[in-house]
Amino acid sequence: MTSWGIPSLFRVYAQHPGLLEANWYKFKTVMIHGCLSAQLKEAIGLAVSADNHCDYGIYHHSMSLQMLGVETDEVMRIRTDPKHVHFSEKEHALFDLARNANSAPDDHREHLIAAARKLGAGDDEILEALGVMEMVLGANHIAEVLSLAPTRVPHKK
Repeated sequence: MTSWGIPSLFRVYAQHPGLLEANWYKFKTVMIHGCLSAQLKEAIGLAVSADNHCDYGIYHHSMSLQMLGVETDEVMRIRTDPKHVHFSEKEHALFDLARNANSAPDDHREHLIAAARKLGAGDDEILEALGVMEMVLGANHIAEVLSLAPTRVPHKK
């Protein structure tokens, strides 16, 4: 049985119960449910956190990927060489779209949306990839402003 500690971000949110409830619901909707794979969502989270220089997010998304069975070298490749990550073409297009939306929010990315659609991505997948980016971006900002330290690595009991 795996024991997960409560991430420090959610412990901070607990100081405002309404905010905790809203963010927990959003987290479950975006990261647990949906049409994209957990690996792709965590990879988007890792890339967005790395682009934002958020150590808290880098740590949590790296650990989540490893808990999902992604090898350490593949986790590092997501951060440093994402063009060579073992995603399908459609997953690469969604990953690139989400990452670009974070790093260049004023960019008109119609070409990235068109590329994702050409590879078979539906509007639900495009919106979910952008939803992951948006949720992680907000969490990164809160973690950085409050200087949150990552929670210990989950362990097996």
